[in-house]
Order: sequence, then C-alpha cells, then structure tokens
Amino acid sequence: MKRLVSSLFVFILLTAIALAGDKRMTIEDTLAMKNVSAPQFSSDGKWVSYSISEWDRENNRRVSHIYLVSANGGNSIKLTNGEKGENAAQWSPDGTRIAFLADRDKGNQIWVINATGGEAERVTSEENSIASYRWSPDSKRFAFITRDTPKDKAEREKRKKEKFDTIVVEQGFTYSHLWTINIETKEKKRLTEGTYNAESIEWSPDGKEIAFVRSLNGAQESSYFELSPNRNTDIYLVSSEGGAARQLTTNPAADTNPKFSPDGNWIAYAATGDVKSWTAKNDIHVIATAGGAPRNLTKDFSESAFAFNWSPDGKSVYFGSGIEVYSHLFAVRVSGGTVSQITKGNRNYGQFDVSKDGAKIVFTLNDNRTPTDVFIAQLNNPEQAKQLSFANPKMKDFAIAQTETINWKGPDNFDIQGVLIKPLGYEAGKRYPLILQIHGGPYGRFDDGFNSRAQIFAANGYAVLMPNPRGSTGYGKPFTVANIDDWGGKDFQDIMAGVDTVIKLGVADADKCVVMGGSYGGFMTFWTITQTDRFKAAIGHAGISDWYSFHGQSDIPSLMEYGFTGNPWDATERYRKSSPMTFVSKVKTPIMITHGEQDRRVAIAQAEQYYRALQRRGVEVVFLRYPREGHGIQEPNHQIDLAHRQLEWFDSHLGIKRNKPVEDKAASPPEMEK
Repeated sequence: MKRLVSSLFVFILLTAIALAGDKRMTIEDTLAMKNVSAPQFSSDGKWVSYSISEWDRENNRRVSHIYLVSANGGNSIKLTNGEKGENAAQWSPDGTRIAFLADRDKGNQIWVINATGGEAERVTSEENSIASYRWSPDSKRFAFITRDTPKDKAEREKRKKEKFDTIVVEQGFTYSHLWTINIETKEKKRLTEGTYNAESIEWSPDGKEIAFVRSLNGAQESSYFELSPNRNTDIYLVSSEGGAARQLTTNPAADTNPKFSPDGNWIAYAATGDVKSWTAKNDIHVIATAGGAPRNLTKDFSESAFAFNWSPDGKSVYFGSGIEVYSHLFAVRVSGGTVSQITKGNRNYGQFDVSKDGAKIVFTLNDNRTPTDVFIAQLNNPEQAKQLSFANPKMKDFAIAQTETINWKGPDNFDIQGVLIKPLGYEAGKRYPLILQIHGGPYGRFDDGFNSRAQIFAANGYAVLMPNPRGSTGYGKPFTVANIDDWGGKDFQDIMAGVDTVIKLGVADADKCVVMGGSYGGFMTFWTITQTDRFKAAIGHAGISDWYSFHGQSDIPSLMEYGFTGNPWDATERYRKSSPMTFVSKVKTPIMITHGEQDRRVAIAQAEQYYRALQRRGVEVVFLRYPREGHGIQEPNHQIDLAHRQLEWFDSHLGIKRNKPVEDKAASPPEMEK
C-alpha cells in the first residue's frame, strides 16, 4: 500500500493559523470550536451557503445555523438565528430563497427565507416532523417525507393514559410517506401509501416525476428496531401529480440516494451487492429512467463511494471516498472507464457541490493541524483552492501537537498503518506516556484529520496512537474482511504490534502505556486487559463484554452473524472465545467503564455484567452511567465531565502530578513526576 503523496497546494491556508499560538487545548476549547458543513452553490454560482454548528452553553446543546458567503470570498453573513437552530438548507432552483428544517413550534418543519435576509416563513405544519424534503424544479412546491399518524391514535393515547398500553413487538408499525405541498396555497397531495417507508427523494428535472427509495423497515414504539447496512431497499418513480409508483431497481440488497442526470434520462444511485455483508462496497450505479439493466460505474474501484454528484454535462459522476487515512474526491465517466482521483495530498475532502456551469467546486476540507472550513476552486484545478469560511479564528491562539502516519507489520506480514499524535512540545529522545486509542466498527478507521480530543491528551503530555488494524476500511476489501471469525485475534495482534513500534521509535515509555476505546473499540479495550497486563489503566466506553448476549440485546444482530459466520446458538464456541467475559478472571488492569443509559446499539447491560464481575473479583473498577445518552456522549456538559475524568484516571494510574492547571499557557507539556 502506497501512501498518498502530498502535492503543491496553497498549504499555508490550512496551517498558518495553527503555528503561532502557545495555549494548550482543553475540552472547553474543543466544545467552543465551530463545526462547518453542507456547502452549496446558489443556482447562478455567485453565492455559497453552509452551516455552522456551535456550542449553546446555556442550554447544554449544540445548535446549527445557516451562513452565506460570496463565491469570490469576503465576510460571511449569518442568515438564520433560531433558538433551536436550523439544518438541511437548500437553495431554491431560481436562486431567490433558501429553505431549511427547524423546530420552532411544532417539531421539524420546512421554512423558507429570502436569500437576501428577512423573516422566515413556515411552509409545513405536519403533526410529525419532516424527515427530508426537496424543492421542485420550478421552485413552487416541495416534496417531503413525514411519518404517518396512526389511524387509531386516539385509541392508543387512551390506552396509554389508562396504562393498558402493552406493546406487541414487531406489530403496530407506522410508516413514513411522500407528499407534495404548494408553497403559496399550502395545498398538499399524498403520493405514496402502504406498509413501507419512503426515503431519499429527488425530483426529475422536468418536475413530472419523483424518485424515492422504498424501505420495508417500519417504526414502532418499542426498543426493538433492527438495523442493517444493506437492508433491502429499491428505487421507485412516481408521478408528482400522483398515481401508482413504478419500481426501477430490483437489487436484493440496498439501493439508495437516487439522483437524476441533468437531462433526466438516467438515475445515478448508490448500491451494495450483498444483503448479509457488513463489508459490502457501496458502488455508484446508473440506470435509465425508462428501466433496464443498471451499470456499476465503480466496480473496479477499491473503496466505497459516498457523497456523489452529476457533472452538469451529464457525462461524469463525482464522488468522495476514503483511501487509507485520507479522504479525496474522484470522478468516473458514465460511459465507462477507470476512476480518476481529482484531489491529492495529506488532507481530507468532505462534502462538496459543483456549480451549475461546471466550472467550480466548493468543498469542506481539513488536515491534521486545522479543523474543517469551506474552500472553493476551479473544478479542473482543485489544488489551487481559496478559503471561504474562517469559522475558528481563535485557533491561532493554540499550540497544535505534531501528527504523523506510521506503518508497521502485523501477523502474516500484513501492512498496518496508524496515526500518531506526539505530545505537545515533543523532544526527540525523550519518552512519553502513551494512550492507545482503538476505533469502533470494527469496520471503521482513523483518519489523519484534525482530532481535537487527541489534541487535549497531547496538550497534557501524552502521545496518542490510533491504529487501523485489519478489519478497518480504506485499505481494500481483503484487508477489511481479514478479521472475520477472528475478532480479538490477529486484529488485536496488529494493535499490539503498533504499540511496540511506537516504543521502538523512542516516543513511548513502555512502562507508561494506557488503553481506551468506544463501541468495538470498547470491546477491544475490555478484551485487551483480559489478554495482557502491559497497560497501567484502561477506559472502555459502550463496550461489548459478551457477544452471545449482545446478539439478543442490540439493534444490529446481523453484525455478529456476519462477523462470527453464524448465530450464537449455532456458533457458540466462536462467540464465547472472543468475549471478554470468558476471560474476565484474568483481568488485573484498573478500568473505568462508561456508558449511556439510553444506548440501544450496545445495551448498558454489557457494561453492567463486566463491572459486576470485576467488582466481585476485587479489580479496581469505576462505572460511570450517563443519563439520557445513547451510543455516544452528546450533551456538552457530559462531554466536559467525561474528558476531565478520563484525564484524571490516566494521570492517577501513571503517577502523574500536574504542577500547573491545564488552562495555563505552555509551549511544552506540563512537568510530570512519579
């Protein structure tokens, strides 16, 4: 595997703001950072809209607002300022207005505001929130999706009030369906009906048809709702005036995200090829709107495609993908041919949009020293990009730790790569405490982007290793599937070989290593301390302790059926041999267990049983339960609490005493003593 070569880009745009500061980053600083997303051209290409998410300290949440900036650059204009924020902004095709979703008095509804500013007008008043929407090509209507109100709603509410509200699992589903609404008259028309969900809508260029995805998954007022990455979904077409829907695709796995070609004759869409596989590649297909056999445009491309758009001339499709530790933009001809990479360098290109004349591209971009902002470039020369948004000017105040990618060999001579963040003020020849951070998935990856949480640890004197062991994405299908039927096996050995490499490089102190991770990384943390005593402390968040019981508790049982090649009652030994609970009697390492009480991906019972076993055995263990939280910790106050507790836990078990508050400015890490 070859590392991508950095090209001559106006790199100073990305790094200059990070070079001058000397303030060490704290969790409060990272929460104060603004997150930039969703750049979109106006129809004439003169303006770009984008969203900024920011910390609402008073209400303990993050809120998102919409901004405008000239495509030529200049000061950004804040267009919306609702108390609960706005999202899913869309320019009207005529370029005069911007629509968005906002919860201002009745759940998420469609609102419209003039592009020059003013008061927003609410368009929909549905009983349930709007899930998604699209402008019609003539800018006069919206197509939207909302969840049905049960026909027996009154009876359900009566039963609930009287406490006769038994739920029969996998019965009593309600579904989401497709509607249109006239913006001026508010006249509505329902377009779909039946025991399925309508999703992912798109108007044809002439406004006569709407493409949508039909999914058989329903919604129910119970905790059971199975998710699968490749559930069977198909693309349908329906007249925008109503009538029977026409099925376009028949793939037994997932067909999603339909997009009409500019001439309306073709639909590009994303599809996977195996309904049971959690590593199936997401390919871009095209199919004639009249029907026929689809063509796979990216079948020979090594990785999954995401965030794709047609070229204005309809001859190509642009898309993004992650290759090793970077994300880039690519193009493929609709007529066929090899995929070409149109961006390069050690950077991460994210969401993007192409101007209607095909001349320019706008995209989000970050690297390992600077957070995400919006950039614009000529489509034929994206390396010469101009920065449009400057969301975090205070970044110039912070000292940023050095990040690099490193490579090593795992078992079977596998090439393994990881990201290493060195301590702030790193000195060659000096060894530092090491945090091994393990990613979730297992089919995820760490990228070489700006990692604010790792920067906090680096600011406090830690090196952080983030490995991509076998099972990670970004390195080709053989690499991704190499851990099937072997969770906690050679992927664990890959990770340990990475720790050995950082020690051999002279960066890490072998006597001061700790480990942490969440989800599958939480499992791997639980697992690691059953296999070795080399780590002085551990922190496992939302971790799996027993795969057998997890199969019946999680919303993703098919993940285990794929990873262990069978159900737990048929492959009991394989489930048991990879479960930390099987080897819990070997644990000696002090561990902090953290979990959200409302986590439906990994039930908190997984943490409870691991905690109970360790407590009974006298192992040093702390268990933190976070109310209202799901699989990840979202509330800012909880994030602050967790970050401080994590640092204190590692410090205390490495004998680190801090002579200065972490808020003090320092060009080097705080002094540490045993």
